[in-house]
Amino acid sequence: MIQITKEQKKIINADLVPGETLKIMAFAGTGKTTTLVEYTKKRPGMRFLYIAFNKSVQLEAAQKFPRNVTARTTHALAFRAKGFKHKDRLVKGFRASQVMAALGLKKYEDARYTMDTLYKYLASADPKVSHHHIPPMARGFYKKNKLAMPPLVDHANCLGRLMCDGSNDNIGMIHDGYLKLYQLSNPFLAYDCILLDEAQDINPVTAAIVFAQARPHQHQTQKPAAIILVGDGHQQIYSFRGAKDTLKSFSAAKTHYLTQSFRFDNNVARVANMILKTFKQEPLQIMGTPVLVKPPWDIGHHTIIARTNATLFDRAVRLYKRHKIGFVGGVGSYRLTLLKDIYYLYKEDHSRIKDTYVKSFVSFRKLRSYARAVEDFELSSVCKMVERYTSTIPTHVDQIMAQAVEGEKAGILLTTAHKAKGLEWANVLLTEDFHPLLKEGKIIDPAGVDPDEFNLIYVAMTRAMVNLRFDRESDIPEFIRLSLKRAGAPGPG
Repeated sequence: MIQITKEQKKIINADLVPGETLKIMAFAGTGKTTTLVEYTKKRPGMRFLYIAFNKSVQLEAAQKFPRNVTARTTHALAFRAKGFKHKDRLVKGFRASQVMAALGLKKYEDARYTMDTLYKYLASADPKVSHHHIPPMARGFYKKNKLAMPPLVDHANCLGRLMCDGSNDNIGMIHDGYLKLYQLSNPFLAYDCILLDEAQDINPVTAAIVFAQARPHQHQTQKPAAIILVGDGHQQIYSFRGAKDTLKSFSAAKTHYLTQSFRFDNNVARVANMILKTFKQEPLQIMGTPVLVKPPWDIGHHTIIARTNATLFDRAVRLYKRHKIGFVGGVGSYRLTLLKDIYYLYKEDHSRIKDTYVKSFVSFRKLRSYARAVEDFELSSVCKMVERYTSTIPTHVDQIMAQAVEGEKAGILLTTAHKAKGLEWANVLLTEDFHPLLKEGKIIDPAGVDPDEFNLIYVAMTRAMVNLRFDRESDIPEFIRLSLKRAGAPGPG
């Protein structure tokens, strides 16, 4: 029997009229899916469309929701209408080297910022590419280096045309490309109510498709759809992909909150509240669920959450000889072979490099400089690992990939905070590579820091159901101590 809280009951009983929007602000582990399932069960005569953030969430939702709910990703909706005809030329993304060749550009940076300009446009609700899609980092780069900025809007338009018309064999159609074509076609979705999950991570192009359904459609006599936005603004961690916090940017007729977490106790809730209050100025508090008997930390069974893939490699090197390790989502999704390719670049052994992108750099020094220039955090971390482990890299990568087991068979699981989102484990250890919270012994001023960095720490922390620990090098324990001292409160039990 599902126990429904007062907060959940309020939402379940909230009837909406056509075109009306309900906003649900749900903290980590507060039962948002249960709430939505009960909401749709109570209205069997209504047709609901549940829009999921990714395929795995969509498949899970299809099992949980009643028959009057259709679960889809926006890309699945768009693929049927606009992506299918490009099915034989779909690519995950472009490489700087491909764009340089296709557009006749001479600098990696020009190609990178052309791609970024196009990507920003594709993620936006805008009808055309314009100057405000040029990333600020690009303006900064050309100004800093006293270079004339190339016509990035023109380059992005040209790249977009090649993507759509297929005239260049090296430039395929990316998934966000056909999603943009779908949005521009002004689609009509024949549902009474649309449930938009993980609304904090939805990009403007998706928001535009959804919110258009709340207005009368030019070709339809049917009533506009009601919309329910659900999410946690503090779990927005995809700004780098163009996500905007839809919960913050759109007004709603009704707003409800879910603050009671069923995942963790008040110790984890307390630490999470410290992060949100100090760095996000969150006035509300998450409430944990008391645990009567708290199991001790299990050294042989825990999950390690890191900021970057490179740090996970570093940890795996220390562990794989003594423990059964596994990677959330499978070891193949952590791009460990990139370490080998960059190592071969470091050794100037170009014949052994498989990745065409890495191969396009004349030297390791050039790639490292490029990573720093465009502030590619992950690539810079990989360069550091190559410099640290040098000639042992190939052996370590091969051994880790060979020995990694499926998640449930692993004693110690490794994951990034991005991949950990939506998951939970009894015992969680956070590595030291998250954004520092202290500077010269004092809590930092959050101004000037990308809020996603604090959100990543909050997401990582709130994966813990029972025990939450931190690396020795992490400054989070000291942040907790200073926060408690500032509040005049005793430490967590």
